[in-house]
Amino acid sequence: TGRDELTDRVLGLELGADDYLVKPFEPRELVARVRAALRRTRLETTRQVTRMDFDGLSVDTLTRGVLVAGAPVELTAREFDLLAFLAASPRQVFSRAQIVEQVWESSPEWRDTAIVTEYVRRLRSKIEVEPSRPRWILTVRGVGYRLEP
Repeated sequence: TGRDELTDRVLGLELGADDYLVKPFEPRELVARVRAALRRTRLETTRQVTRMDFDGLSVDTLTRGVLVAGAPVELTAREFDLLAFLAASPRQVFSRAQIVEQVWESSPEWRDTAIVTEYVRRLRSKIEVEPSRPRWILTVRGVGYRLEP
């Protein structure tokens, strides 16, 4: 908005705005504010759903625990984050770039999508009965990955 008075900013926030950006603004600031809002949304969504069950695979975001056929599975923090991210949106296909942005939340200079392929391989080796023929984490050729419930 072009309205930069304190009363305008306060009124906008009190009327329900999540944020308030005054023109002129820097595009980098707008992108940072959008990313912050998306992070808050992801955290709220993750907090609301604490346990997700998928035909023998259970992901508990509250305890950060994973069960496969009732048996606990040890995952690294990043492996768990990747699994929880995919489990939060079953059947939705995510590109490697989307996964890096959402799970790793690193700066653009440090984003290498090859890390996603390696972490999917590690995760499959821990949760899949036959990692070479995955049941839950599926590859969508030319696009990325999805969790199949």
